[in-house]
Amino acid sequence: MIFMIWKRHLESKDYIIREANPRDARQIIDCMQSVMDEKIYLVGEYYLLTERGEQERLKNPDELTLVCEINNKIVGVLTLQRGFYKKNRHTANLGIAIMSGYRGIGIGTRMIRQALEWAMDHGIEKVNLEVFSSNKNAISLYKHLGFEIEGIRKNQFIINGSYVDDILMTIYTSESMKN
Repeated sequence: MIFMIWKRHLESKDYIIREANPRDARQIIDCMQSVMDEKIYLVGEYYLLTERGEQERLKNPDELTLVCEINNKIVGVLTLQRGFYKKNRHTANLGIAIMSGYRGIGIGTRMIRQALEWAMDHGIEKVNLEVFSSNKNAISLYKHLGFEIEGIRKNQFIINGSYVDDILMTIYTSESMKN
């Protein structure tokens, strides 16, 4: 499938959302590490893959990685990882990270919508994500896009000395799965 590139004009800057390729590995790592360094949005503190490992991950046909690029700089990364086993191949886990200074301006919305289209085109019927209860803006966005809270793991994390719940959210991309 050829993936459509999304271009949009944003605050006198053009941005492109496109499927990542192995040449993007270094910038993906840098973007992810930038968000991890904030220590309030992602569980990890260090990106675990090397550049070569990231290049190999990007070749997996069961995963989608989208990037948002502004002035040839990757400022957002979205991953959609399909279930590995026969029993969960109809599901996928979504993760998204957008660098500080680029949030709240529609990039995440566009990236998630493209990922959901990809999921439907690839027979994925259920998309899951996890979000810290302290990330109110992200939770609001996910609800706006149709995700519903499926579960809560209470006090799962400690961020800046406070307990934070892990919110499990889901959206069904198949009408037959919706109750």
